[in-house]
Amino acid sequence: MSGVKKPQKLSRRGFLFGGFRPKDDKEQIQSAAKPIAATEVDLDVLAAANVAYESKRYSEAADKYKDFIKSEPHNANARKRYGHSLYLCGKFIQAKVELERTIKILGEDNFSSLYLGLVFCRIGNGDKVLSVWKGYFNPEKIDVQREVNLQMALIESDPEFSLEDAADMVEKVLSESLG
Repeated sequence: MSGVKKPQKLSRRGFLFGGFRPKDDKEQIQSAAKPIAATEVDLDVLAAANVAYESKRYSEAADKYKDFIKSEPHNANARKRYGHSLYLCGKFIQAKVELERTIKILGEDNFSSLYLGLVFCRIGNGDKVLSVWKGYFNPEKIDVQREVNLQMALIESDPEFSLEDAADMVEKVLSESLG
């Protein structure tokens, strides 16, 4: 009887995730993890940027996010806040670049789409406003969604419609929904 092998019992997890490897091959948690965090210096820069952003010191926040993004260029949340800060500082071309990069990283993002549309309103590109805002869909903020849809309809129906007015109206509803 000593030559008879007992069947190896496998858990579902073991079966699905490599149940055929020897039992003494323990999974090491660290082995598959990618390093996500940067150096402590970068974390300090990010923390300072977040404090400035939340304190509505957008110029300072933009400078700090710019420094942070140099070390972590694929951090979409930092890029989003950087683009938003630039928009609020009136630096529309730079904001456009950062918000487009954020959308490229995330695929779809309501916040970035909304503000990218506002950027295109501010720089006077009505065709781009329509294409970007058509990708905006936010059922959680019905009042903002309604205003964006109304402004898109006005832009489509009247080629002479002021894009500045469209941006002002959307920003007004945004400020009312936050307050």
